[in-house]
Amino acid sequence: MHPGAAIFLDVCAQRDFWPGGAWALIDPAGAANVAALFALAAELGVRQGGVRCAHGPGEPGEARLSGPAHAAGGSAGAEPAAGCVPAEPVIVVAPASSAARALDRAHAYYVATGCGAAPDADPVCRAVVEHLLAGVRDAIVFGAGIEAGLDRTVEACLRRRVRTHVVLDAAAAADPARAQEVIADWKRRGVDALTTATVARLLRRSAN
Repeated sequence: MHPGAAIFLDVCAQRDFWPGGAWALIDPAGAANVAALFALAAELGVRQGGVRCAHGPGEPGEARLSGPAHAAGGSAGAEPAAGCVPAEPVIVVAPASSAARALDRAHAYYVATGCGAAPDADPVCRAVVEHLLAGVRDAIVFGAGIEAGLDRTVEACLRRRVRTHVVLDAAAAADPARAQEVIADWKRRGVDALTTATVARLLRRSAN
């Protein structure tokens, strides 16, 4: 696992899913681990991107995992959680966007599919996912919704034959029983389950 051939994909790292939020799936220890991964990406120059929720009346991606109302577009709860801002400027791309977008390596791109849909189901978002994973050997996935947004993000990586790792101590589920089934399926399909400390050790070793 080398920093130059890896990408960190965070899923729904937003205030409503963090401690004190409308649907606090991530506990304080998990939130600290996610923040540590953001700091690690900045330290080692690992590319970043991922998935955001942006639910609201009439917005694409309104369908969502069953639970409290969360991450309505434009609300404080939809904003990045503390410590979860990439080093690169962020661009969030919504499903059904009609504008053609020139993609580059100077931004961290996110698709606003959240827990409602696969990140690559919409043609515009699919182009973003293809861009994020182009030339990537290892995708490191973490955040909120193991059985929802994380599972769909892992699927998008596996469809592109990208070696995929999930940081379980920087991830959380709404339905723990269903999440265990998802994790067992990941393992059968060759997805690695790692800790934050292991990711840091592997990337720092390669960087040196």
